[in-house]
Amino acid sequence: MIEFLFISLALLITAQSLAALLLTLRAMHYARTIHTIAQHRYQPRTFVIVPCKGTAGTIDSLGDNVRAVCNQDYRDYEVVFVTESEHDPAYAIIEKAIKNTKRSAWLITAGESIDEGQKIRNLCIAIDTMNSVDRRAEVVVFADCDFCPSPDWLAELATSVDGKRVGAATGFRWFVPNDWSFFSILLSVWNSSALSVLGDRSSFAWGGSMAMMRSSFDKLGIRKRWQGALSDDYVLSKAVRESGMRIRYVPGCLVPTVAATSFADLFEFTTRQMKITRVYAPSVWKFTLVTNLLFSITFWGSLIWIAASALATGRVSVLLSSLIGTTFVLGFLNGLLRSRLAAYLLPQHRASIRRVELLFALLSPASSLLYLANLFASLTSRRIAWAGINYEMVSESETRIISRPSIPLPIQPWPEKKEQEAPVRS
Repeated sequence: MIEFLFISLALLITAQSLAALLLTLRAMHYARTIHTIAQHRYQPRTFVIVPCKGTAGTIDSLGDNVRAVCNQDYRDYEVVFVTESEHDPAYAIIEKAIKNTKRSAWLITAGESIDEGQKIRNLCIAIDTMNSVDRRAEVVVFADCDFCPSPDWLAELATSVDGKRVGAATGFRWFVPNDWSFFSILLSVWNSSALSVLGDRSSFAWGGSMAMMRSSFDKLGIRKRWQGALSDDYVLSKAVRESGMRIRYVPGCLVPTVAATSFADLFEFTTRQMKITRVYAPSVWKFTLVTNLLFSITFWGSLIWIAASALATGRVSVLLSSLIGTTFVLGFLNGLLRSRLAAYLLPQHRASIRRVELLFALLSPASSLLYLANLFASLTSRRIAWAGINYEMVSESETRIISRPSIPLPIQPWPEKKEQEAPVRS
């Protein structure tokens, strides 16, 4: 009876693994078909907003990242970098970097958030700055400060929206392990699963690299929707979907982030993502729970049952063993193809990605266990720590700040657009 149950479940996870592999093949075809440099397209005037936080993981490369944003192969754009205050370690680095660039770049401070995420606060103040200083911008682009974009990143992203059919364009992040650290590679595997479902009609725009027509941003009331929220990308993605427009993934905007992590940091980061997902996309959270619970129980339970049966009776179920073996091979191929896709899209990191691709491909079952642990951990609390601030997500539109770093920063009121002070400009 138990063996029959495991065989039935193994058939399900084999089909599930096959479907995941087919999605990755589709993503590879899409990337190879669409991945073209957009220099020949019409390039609308663009305003780039980069919220910044000087943390241990970003501060060393921040200067290079700022210079890369300011030296895009794009004709007409301005950049605004925004930090919480001048006391943020990122402020001095950004100030120095933009003084050495010919690009029109602004550096402003947002002040402490009160009842929303600090990133949301930074983004909204930057939007107010754009409305004050640049009436001609047609496209607004949002980017994180912890990656170094390629010279054609902005051209690929900004020319992929039209405000009619395509409401938002998005890139995605690939964690590049900088060593043979097991946990760094596992982080890359964990994060890569979303890459397979991105395409011309994606359901999610990643906040670290996304673009909208300015008219769409205003029409959908994104700034108002953001107030009180913690997640910028989930809120924006929901607004675009509700409008009937689609979200387009731009393969050329896959961006690398060098990963060097411990188990504690890995678990904190991945659990935080699942907690945010549970609040802002509960259907996605439930689907992830069901699929990973099914896979982990079946895969690991079947292995234990096969081993126990072999020890007790000397007999092994050929059918069950074959199904579990097939599932493992499908997962291995899926991981290998995702790794090859990232290496294709990130040629400057190809050697680093290819160096660990076999271990990367082997870690699919371990990634599922990590997902399961994250999902169960996200059941117990809606509290997260993000960039040194402790939050509680009361709802999609209500965020409570529990505590901040010990050094107090000045709280500034939301500025009126007409009364806003001019930002520091390079």
